Amino acid sequence: MTQLETIKNTPYAKKASSYINIINELRRIGADFSVDLPRIVFCGNQSAGKSSLIEAISGVKLPRSDGTCTRCVMEIRLSESIKEWSCQVRLRKEYDENEKRLNKPIETEFGSLIVDPNDVELMARRAQKALLNPKQDSDKYFNWDFGSHNYEEDAQRNAVKFTKNVVCIEIKGPDVPNLSLIDLPGIIRYTEKLEDEKFIALIEELVKEYIHKEKSIIVATISCKDDIDNQAIVSLAKNADISGIRTLGVLTKPDTIEEGTHDKWLKIMRNEAHRLDLGYYAVKNPSQKHLNDGITFEDARQDEINFFEQGSWKKFLLRERIGVVKLRLKLSDLLIQSIIRGLPSVRKEIEIKLSETRQELEKIPEQLSDNPRIEIYRMAKKCSTIIKSKTMCSNNQVDLWQSINKEFEFFIKELYNSRPIFTVGINETEVDILDEFIKTKVIERHYNKNPMLDTTNTTDKLSHIKFTKFNNKNLQKISETQVKEKIKTSRGRLLPGFIPSSVAETLIKETNLNWKTPAISCLNAIHLIVLKLVNESIDMTFSRFPNLIGQIRYIANSWLEECKNLTAKYIDFLYQMQSSDPFTLDERSIISQKSTYLNAFHDILKKENQDPTSTLEIMALTMAYFKISLNRYVDIIAMTIIHAFVDEFTKYIEEKMIEICIPDGKCSLDELIKEDDSIKHHRDYLVNREKDLKEIFDSLVRFGI
Repeated sequence: MTQLETIKNTPYAKKASSYINIINELRRIGADFSVDLPRIVFCGNQSAGKSSLIEAISGVKLPRSDGTCTRCVMEIRLSESIKEWSCQVRLRKEYDENEKRLNKPIETEFGSLIVDPNDVELMARRAQKALLNPKQDSDKYFNWDFGSHNYEEDAQRNAVKFTKNVVCIEIKGPDVPNLSLIDLPGIIRYTEKLEDEKFIALIEELVKEYIHKEKSIIVATISCKDDIDNQAIVSLAKNADISGIRTLGVLTKPDTIEEGTHDKWLKIMRNEAHRLDLGYYAVKNPSQKHLNDGITFEDARQDEINFFEQGSWKKFLLRERIGVVKLRLKLSDLLIQSIIRGLPSVRKEIEIKLSETRQELEKIPEQLSDNPRIEIYRMAKKCSTIIKSKTMCSNNQVDLWQSINKEFEFFIKELYNSRPIFTVGINETEVDILDEFIKTKVIERHYNKNPMLDTTNTTDKLSHIKFTKFNNKNLQKISETQVKEKIKTSRGRLLPGFIPSSVAETLIKETNLNWKTPAISCLNAIHLIVLKLVNESIDMTFSRFPNLIGQIRYIANSWLEECKNLTAKYIDFLYQMQSSDPFTLDERSIISQKSTYLNAFHDILKKENQDPTSTLEIMALTMAYFKISLNRYVDIIAMTIIHAFVDEFTKYIEEKMIEICIPDGKCSLDELIKEDDSIKHHRDYLVNREKDLKEIFDSLVRFGI
């Protein structure tokens, strides 16, 4: 470069270098895969002079030919440096060999450091060839000899004819402008070969992908050789940037304007037609003849100045929009302002994504250790702890017991629905054991967590339950006359006035004939509740191990079934004990309850002017014992289910799960502990994503954002 107006001579240069460097660093580490970064994107129709424009701005020659030369994206990174001029070519792989987008771009150096600008074109061509042969080692092409093959002839020998991967050209030096730009393949509308037609849509989609991003500054290269309305880039840019606030038009090949049409192009240059907020620039680059003659960059810029001082262009007043140097200044300013505006939002977006990634990572099981036995121990411990926390109501986890208590409530209701209703007197007035407790519509248990925490006196159990006014039609009714008949048929060698004790025993046994069925039903219902908890806990802990989860579930469910069967045996024993000869040591309660019911009978007979009989003694005693024995049965059944089923299962479930570590010759621990591939891949992805986002965030922090 010469002392022609360079970026180095502008105020922009004082801060441009650092901002360009941070953007280049963020792209190198893959930040643009996570957030939209400010960038300048050059695009246009094939043969619109885009390659010549890029060369003029960068100061180096790039691969070019009459055909579709650019077969991949090229990224030009320019930054000012006090060191001597140098160039490093890099390969940036964003897609795998099957054109599937990678989770993170892979950027590697290609070849050694270049110190002669004339060597850049060949190395860039070699780098492009390496990308077009993705299954080959890129090192193979460092010193590739193209021989006498031109670009188009050599293209036929590549594995693929086009790739979305990127050749990065990083140039540093004292007279290098601070700028970073992306050169997209030229848009094509037809191909000579039928098999190449697919590239028409492929290149257009690639252009759309780049220019639709909100932080992309679109540099639309428009050839003056063709009508502006016929150039695809114009409509593509309008669709991507509807308001036209981030598109800058560059008119190329002004020497090809047809006679008599200069005014139309000058009107566009004045932004009076096809308006864009960033307006238009005009550049004049060397013709193919001048390029073949080896024109220098300095001479090319002088020829450009001379061209725009002639003819219709001489009268064009907006001289700041004429020439490559002025365009380069504008692009530098646009990019630096975009970076200044955009980096704070980039940091905020990275922070959000980093937080979201870490939250998602917390939901994924941790990485396994190399010892499968330790892993199973650890998971068994974790699973049993989850189950125990629910069954013991740790940290106020009461959902399980809310469900269990509902089953206990239903169990109590079923038992109370088996109570007898005694009728006395001429009118057969009904006396209900629960009359004084029948108040509301639904049963409502008042335990805080589980029945074990209820400290109420056993004989007051009914006061903790609110009952509906049950329909007595379905209950067993025993009349005073029926009791008298039982006494009569049971009398043997007893003296008159004495009542056989067998009458009371018979009545008591008849009232609790069906108490076993509700107890077993209650156990079965609670078994299903606990089974659901167990399977959910196992799924939560072992779901990533398809070979292990089935066996763990079988072991846990078998142990739960064993606990249930043992509890059912206990219930059967308790029922047999309950249904045998009546017995209680609670003499005070039975005397008190008997007296209460006997007084109720006497009050009824008194209203009917009837005298009480000894039969009422038997009836009152039966009612008192029913109430005491029922409360006793309710508690002992509930406690048996809690301790023999729920607590017993919880106590040994960890030990049972660990039994899977005992060798059985059927399946090795390594096979059991083999993790589901989808979970492993997802965790690896999140771990790498967290690492990448943290690297991006740290880079922004170090830069002072």
